[in-house]
Amino acid sequence: MLDMNVTGLRNEKQTRITQVRHGDSLAELIERATVALGVDKSVFLRNAIAKEAQRVIEGSMRHVLDTEDAKRFSVALDTPPTPTPRALKASASYRRRIVDAD
Repeated sequence: MLDMNVTGLRNEKQTRITQVRHGDSLAELIERATVALGVDKSVFLRNAIAKEAQRVIEGSMRHVLDTEDAKRFSVALDTPPTPTPRALKASASYRRRIVDAD
């Protein structure tokens, strides 16, 4: 899992530039946050971006099922699908060509 902590950001050489256009309201909010934390704006923005990016990535990797969906999922895992005639034919063909080729 991605782990971009403050130390990792601080120790990494800062070679990339990302420009973001924003308005006065966001500028004021950023300024207030940097003053409250006592950090430079670039440090604050890097940490904020890393934290949000990590949250988004982790959120897209995790799936939460309610009780009913978890039961359906479990049943689906425990119940193998019934093979279709086409799948059985393809399997037999594969076996003749590959497995029994010797």
